[in-house]
Amino acid sequence: MAAAALISLCLTVGLLILSFIFKAAGKLRLTIPVLCFLLFGTVLNKWALEHETLAYIILFSLLGLTVLSWIVSLIKAIRRKRDEKYLEDDVVWQIRRAREMGVPLDKVQFNEQGDLLDPRTGKPVVYGDGVPFKDM
Repeated sequence: MAAAALISLCLTVGLLILSFIFKAAGKLRLTIPVLCFLLFGTVLNKWALEHETLAYIILFSLLGLTVLSWIVSLIKAIRRKRDEKYLEDDVVWQIRRAREMGVPLDKVQFNEQGDLLDPRTGKPVVYGDGVPFKDM
């Protein structure tokens, strides 16, 4: 009876650890490399020992692709943050210029191109020489 309880406890703890590993691997995009590592360590152990170099190449290639995906995601996040900053600066500039020109700003709206719309006409505010800011 005690042996069955011990086996059950070990199995439960093992599955809990495995669940945690896969949850963390999913967040880090390491699910396929972890699965490959587990397969090479269990079911494909004999094959991995016979083809050790190929097994390492497969495993490290998967890890390299994961790191590459992290780098691409980091670059996209940096670009997105930079674009948001430029958009914020543009909005602040347009509102300041419209205020200087006497455009009422009780209902601030922008069109799809990011142009400030004049609430009186519904058309983009014209800055300076008759051309909306984006077209200058």
